[in-house]
Amino acid sequence: MSATVEAAGAILYRWQGQGRGQVDEAPKPGTDPHDLLGQVRLCMVHRPKYDDWSWPKGKLEPHETHAHAAAREVGEETGRVIRMGPYLGEAEYPLSSEGGHRTSRGNGRRKHIVYWMAGLAGEERADRLKAVIGRVGSPDPDEVDEVAWVSVKKARKRLTHASDRQILDLFVERAKQGALTGATLIIVRHGKSVARKEWSGDDAQRPLTPRGAAAAYALNRELACWAPDTLFSSPWTRCLQTVRPYASETGQPIEEAACLTETAFADEPGLAYAWLDALMEDCLNRRSTTLVCMHRPVLGGVFDHLRGLCASKSVARLLAKRSPYMPTGTALALHFVQGREGPSIIDIQKAIPIVY
Repeated sequence: MSATVEAAGAILYRWQGQGRGQVDEAPKPGTDPHDLLGQVRLCMVHRPKYDDWSWPKGKLEPHETHAHAAAREVGEETGRVIRMGPYLGEAEYPLSSEGGHRTSRGNGRRKHIVYWMAGLAGEERADRLKAVIGRVGSPDPDEVDEVAWVSVKKARKRLTHASDRQILDLFVERAKQGALTGATLIIVRHGKSVARKEWSGDDAQRPLTPRGAAAAYALNRELACWAPDTLFSSPWTRCLQTVRPYASETGQPIEEAACLTETAFADEPGLAYAWLDALMEDCLNRRSTTLVCMHRPVLGGVFDHLRGLCASKSVARLLAKRSPYMPTGTALALHFVQGREGPSIIDIQKAIPIVY
């Protein structure tokens, strides 16, 4: 038995006056982050078993990533379908202190929790995600008997545990970076495809292997955490086959971007960079999440281009400089905000599907 129990959760926020079915529509990018903090309401849950107020969270199930567990558990404890945002941080304490005075010291098994920011998905996104995540119902009253939406100031006073207040501090830091009016770009590398030497047809038609197709299907669960609004892909078969499972289950169309094929990128990489820049600006204006599936040779140039948009060296280091840049059939979620000279990437998270 592992000495550590893995768990995940999120600080779920909405805007003051926002209705149940509404998406997290915020002021335009560029609004003073300090003003925005006064307009958000944070979701807290009361657990009758421990008589404490905390952030919604829960333990990982078998064959589950932290990100998927966070989205699932927050949904179960709040009754809301969420859309993940930037990573916040982690907390750890002995299981023996669960619900009581938490301390970092102690013997025995420990609980490790990973937290994200998250907004409400809204009814339209929630409806299309049903085929991937299932139905999200009301909280189990034995687990959560009260859900409250409070200001940042009131949340700090109501939280039972100091470790939760530390996660709140990280939320405030993200908000001051502009995350409340940010956007997300999901970059997918297509799944494992048939080897070039084993394929006699046109390279553009080279398909996924069974292993690649399994990873593409498993990736659905991870992509649903960020609930992309728009799906783009290189028109070559292996990229389209990677995105198609998610598109099919959510009923979303796939828009083809010809500038992302291996041939087009090799001939005119500047077209791909200009297209990507325009896409990110549009995402910020609409506060949307967009998915783009591309090839390994394209990733190297795209990462070089995006590295210059990163807010810090530590974030830039998350974009690999050497091939293969990222494993086949995986994704990166890039969260970016409006900077002084354009989009500024403040957080990058890996989305690696579990195939079992």
